[in-house]
Amino acid sequence: MLTKKTARQHRTLSAILIAVPVFLATSFAMASPAVAAPIDNPSTEIPVGCPGARAVIQVEWEGTRSAKVHWELTDTSSDGKSPLIKIVANDGSGSGKSWVFRNDEVVFAVDGGYGASASGGGHSWDPGGIAQFNNLEVKVSNGSSGQGTICSVTKTTYNYTRLAYQYALNQSDKRYVLGAEGPDAYDCSGLVKFGYERVTNFPGWGSVRSSAQQYEWARSEANNNNADLSNLKSRDAIQVSRSKLKIGDLVFYSGHVGFYAGGGQLYSAMSPSAGIGYTSVDYTTPLGYYRVVGVTG
Repeated sequence: MLTKKTARQHRTLSAILIAVPVFLATSFAMASPAVAAPIDNPSTEIPVGCPGARAVIQVEWEGTRSAKVHWELTDTSSDGKSPLIKIVANDGSGSGKSWVFRNDEVVFAVDGGYGASASGGGHSWDPGGIAQFNNLEVKVSNGSSGQGTICSVTKTTYNYTRLAYQYALNQSDKRYVLGAEGPDAYDCSGLVKFGYERVTNFPGWGSVRSSAQQYEWARSEANNNNADLSNLKSRDAIQVSRSKLKIGDLVFYSGHVGFYAGGGQLYSAMSPSAGIGYTSVDYTTPLGYYRVVGVTG
C-alpha cells in the first residue's frame, strides 16, 4: 500500500515510539535479537510508543484464520531496563493465543541497552484454539515489572476486511434489490454494510449507507490520517494503490462499490440481472481503492 502518503509512513515509522504493559511479574529469558524482513505490502502498519521503547507492527491478513505478523522492537533509553513485547491473537470472544517467539516464550525481551533492537515474524500464523482471527493485540513495555516499569501501552488492530468479505461471500446466492441490505436481498452498498456489521468489534456504519456516502466517508478518513498512521481509530480507512490491493479492499465507482476479490476481480451486488457475483475490477473506471481498518488503544 505504498501510495505517496504510505511511502512517507514507511520511512517515518521506524522513528515512532511504541510500548506495552507489564506482562511478567516473574522472570523472563533475555533473547538474542532476531532478524526478520518487513512485509512488503502489509494490510496495516502501526506504531505504538512510550519513553524507553518503540515498536512497529505489520499485519497482513491472509483470511479469517491466519495472518502474517512482522514486529520490530527497539530500546530507546539508557535506563538499564529491557523492553518487552507480547503479541496475542483474539477471536473477539475473549479467548486468545499468544505468539510463541522461541523456546515456548510468549514474551520477547530486548537486552543490550540504548539502540538495541530485534525483529521477528513475517511468516503465516494460524493460531490454534480460536474460532477466527478477529484482532491482534500488541503489548509493549519499557521493562519488566521486576525492573520497575514506568510506561506501558496496548494497541489492537482488527481483521475487518477479510471477515467482512467472507460474510459477504456467504450471500452469493441472494438476489439484488435496490435499497436492500439483507438478509434475503442486497444492493451494492447494502452488501458491504451487511458484511462489515457482522464482524465482531466493528463499530458500525452509522448514517453511512449508500455507495456515494461510503466513498465520501473513506476519502475523508484517509485524508485525515497522520503520515505515520499514529492516529488510526476503531473504524478508519486507508487509501491504497491499484498495485497494492488486497482481497477484501473496497473498490468505488460512480454509483457502485464492491470488494476486491483478487486476480483483478470485483465481488459485488451488481444489478437485478447480474445478481451478486464477480466481474472485472475494470468493468468501468474506478474512483478509488480503500482499505477499512481499525486500531484501538
